Amino acid sequence: MRIISWNIRKATEKSYAWKILADLCPDIALLQEVSSIPKNIKELFDIKFHKAVSKTGKPQQFGTAIFVKGKIVNELPLSSKYDWVNQELKHFTGNLISCIAKPTGYPELNIISIYSPAWSINISKYPNIDIAAIKLKQNSKLWVTEILWSALKNANLVDLPWIVGGDFNCSETFDLTFSSGNREILDRMNTLGLTECLRTYNGKLTPTFKSPRGDKIIHQIDHMFVSDSLFLKMTSSPTQASGYPHHNFSWSL
Repeated sequence: MRIISWNIRKATEKSYAWKILADLCPDIALLQEVSSIPKNIKELFDIKFHKAVSKTGKPQQFGTAIFVKGKIVNELPLSSKYDWVNQELKHFTGNLISCIAKPTGYPELNIISIYSPAWSINISKYPNIDIAAIKLKQNSKLWVTEILWSALKNANLVDLPWIVGGDFNCSETFDLTFSSGNREILDRMNTLGLTECLRTYNGKLTPTFKSPRGDKIIHQIDHMFVSDSLFLKMTSSPTQASGYPHHNFSWSL
C-alpha cells in the first residue's frame, strides 16, 4: 500500500501537481490546500473533501481531502469528552477530514487528514472553561493540533488501524526560533500509541517544508502517524516526489 500526504499549495484542476499524484499512483492520499480537482483524478479515487475554515470563520477557497483508491465505506465521527472541544471539532470540520476507508485489496482503515492553520484558536470564547486539560504545557495558545489530540485520546487507537497525516504546521525546529511546544505536540501523539513514520524510519527529523522567505529546507511540518501495530507491518522507506521535496512522502505495506 502506498500512502501519500501532501499540501498541494492551493492546486487547481489545471495544476501540474495532479500529474505527479497520478504518476505516484497512491492507494491513499491525504491532501491539504486543495482548490479544485480535475475530472480524471475524480475517476481514479473515492474522495472526501471539505473546505477549510478561515480565521474569520468563513470557508477558505481551498480545502482538505482524503483520496482512496477503493471505497470510503463510512463516516468516522471525531469526538472529545469535553463539550467545548466538540464545538471546535465541528467548527474545524474542513480542517480535520476523517473517514473509514477500504483501499482495494486491503482491510478497512480509520483515516484522518489534518490541515492545522498557522493561526491559533480564539480562547476568549471560553472565559469560564479550564482549557489546561488539552492545552500544551509549553505554549500559551491553543491550536488545532490540540483539538485533534483530544479527539484521538477519546478514540480506540489500539484495536483498530489508524492513519493520521497531513500538514500539522509544527516542526520541532520551530522551538529553536520563534515558537514553543512543537516537540510536545509530536510526543503527545506518540504517547497515544501512534508512530510518526518519517522520523522513526530515518531516525531523525526529515525536512518537508521550504519557506517562501528563504531557500533552506530545514523544517518538518508534515507528519504521517499510524497506529503502532500498523507501523510494524510497514516494509519500505518513505520517498519524496522529484521537484516537490517539501510536502510529499509515501510508505508501502
